[in-house]
Amino acid sequence: MSDNRGSSSPPPARDDDAVERDYAFRVYAVDDDDEIRLKDLWLSAWRGRWLIAAASVGTAFVAVLLSFLITPVYRASVLVAPTSEAMAGGGLAALAAQIPGVAALTGLSLGGNARTAESVATLRSRGFTESFIREHDLMPILFADRWDAEGQRWQEEPPPTLWSAFELFNSVREIEEDVETGLYTLEVTWSDPKLAAEWANSLVTDVNRVLRTRAITESTQNLNFLRGELEKSSQVPLQTTIYGLIEAEMKNAMLANVRQEYAFRVIDPARVPEWKSWPKRTLIALLGLFAGLTIGTFVALMRESSSRKP
Repeated sequence: MSDNRGSSSPPPARDDDAVERDYAFRVYAVDDDDEIRLKDLWLSAWRGRWLIAAASVGTAFVAVLLSFLITPVYRASVLVAPTSEAMAGGGLAALAAQIPGVAALTGLSLGGNARTAESVATLRSRGFTESFIREHDLMPILFADRWDAEGQRWQEEPPPTLWSAFELFNSVREIEEDVETGLYTLEVTWSDPKLAAEWANSLVTDVNRVLRTRAITESTQNLNFLRGELEKSSQVPLQTTIYGLIEAEMKNAMLANVRQEYAFRVIDPARVPEWKSWPKRTLIALLGLFAGLTIGTFVALMRESSSRKP
């Protein structure tokens, strides 16, 4: 019987290049007709250059025209710094920081940052803002399109509410903190530059007045309480502590009465802006030009692609 093993043909040789090539990615042949070349795109865009130029210029021109329909607004800003009283937290808190156990006894907050945060929160608060709107009679100004200036009445019922007035005013007021310097910038954006500057300065003045009045009331209450405790106490160490608290609180009350800039000290007051903050017609024109360039290029390429189809 013959041995067929000697006559068996050897296994076909493996294409090592093909194995290595297909190990991670399989390579397929690409039809030249379906391949999109960058050169072809450029040539298509070049053939449609007049369409692209017309779309770019036309869109930019329309964007500039529309910018003239937008009511210009102006931004006024005032730079303020928290005062030492706001940072220290008042007379009782300042003394309580030096006397152990007094903070727990009186329930005072010793953090200057907390006092500053309270002042900023008051400036942002709904209650303060609504009071500001009422005191300065801003409802007819905020809703001028619904106010009859000649008849001094609202054109429709029901009239705007303080709730909606707060939402509107809060959208034109911004308060930003510089974390490096600890200064605050209050900005007001409005269509009337004089009103924008006036409101920005008045906000700081009014919040100082509100916080100063609150501090005077708290100092009066604290002094009455401490004097009552002094009459009840017969221990000399406790009386000494209370005398120190009374002295500190009287100092705080005196500062609150004489210092107008109680919570915020004005570094740079708001001035009437001469340049509008919006609309920026140069930026709008550039955006319109870019949009027209994109639209024109897309249309030119689509037209070129349609013309090639049988």
